[in-house]
Amino acid sequence: MDFVSIIIDLAQTGESPPWIFPAVALAVAGSIGWLVLPWSSEGMADEVAGLVGRYFGRRFRPLAVNAGTNFPELLLMLYALALGKWGGIANPLGSNFANIYLVVLIAPIWAQITGSGGGFKQLRREFHLVRKHVLMAVGLWMLSRFAMTGLVESNSSSFKWSSAQVPLACCGGGVLLFLWWARRDQRRNPEIYAGDDGFQSPGRWPRLILMLLILGASSAVLNWLFLAGTELYKEDLSHFFGASVFAYLHYFVGALVTSLPELTVAVRAFQRSTSSSANLALAGTSVSNATNLCIAMLGILLALLFQISGE
Repeated sequence: MDFVSIIIDLAQTGESPPWIFPAVALAVAGSIGWLVLPWSSEGMADEVAGLVGRYFGRRFRPLAVNAGTNFPELLLMLYALALGKWGGIANPLGSNFANIYLVVLIAPIWAQITGSGGGFKQLRREFHLVRKHVLMAVGLWMLSRFAMTGLVESNSSSFKWSSAQVPLACCGGGVLLFLWWARRDQRRNPEIYAGDDGFQSPGRWPRLILMLLILGASSAVLNWLFLAGTELYKEDLSHFFGASVFAYLHYFVGALVTSLPELTVAVRAFQRSTSSSANLALAGTSVSNATNLCIAMLGILLALLFQISGE
């Protein structure tokens, strides 16, 4: 069933005002981003933390939890590729900027409002953690910007090896840089990674699978809305985004939505007001950004392998 065509037909039929579809689409996407994705991603993070702690040890939990919060980016990208649209690769690349301001600015504000012991007081107390995670995250974000520029400056109707070399180099270089940095940081600060991070689940496979299914369904709905919006408003949006409308919708709008799980996990971690929890929260910038580059690299390779030519 072509759900995108159904959405387009519904938007174009009747005498409804032109603002109805954008309003409904924003309401649906906002509900998914604010309620469904954070709830399901937090549930997934609980189970991932339990499973990783059980099989590999507590010191790997901050890395696994924050890598797990990138699952919406992976699903959104893979679903876009399955529809023949390489523009979905822009979602993990765009998330690298959203992760920084959501974790470092919005999460402490929210933790402060809720009256916990965390928030900006904790950031000042743990500034050495802020400095190292944010510096790494900013470096990875800059690489994602170069990768995005390389993708959209190519012919948007095709996806060839010549247009993928620079983005692949940016993503691969960023991942290698992060792996070196993370290994070095774990060796220098083992007590921070092995401390109490607030996750208590023993690791249950059935709940993990349920959360993944919900994330998958949510990602499909978001892609349908982006595709329908691209088709309905391509002429207007092209004035702002050029030919790569679908890619830039993923880069700006989709990236914000799929980065809300990082916000949820960071707020929860900041509320515990410990060094280990602050490290886990701030890893939502560095670890998640590196994971996004890895996801984008996978997407580029898949687009080349299957000769995906649509934008």
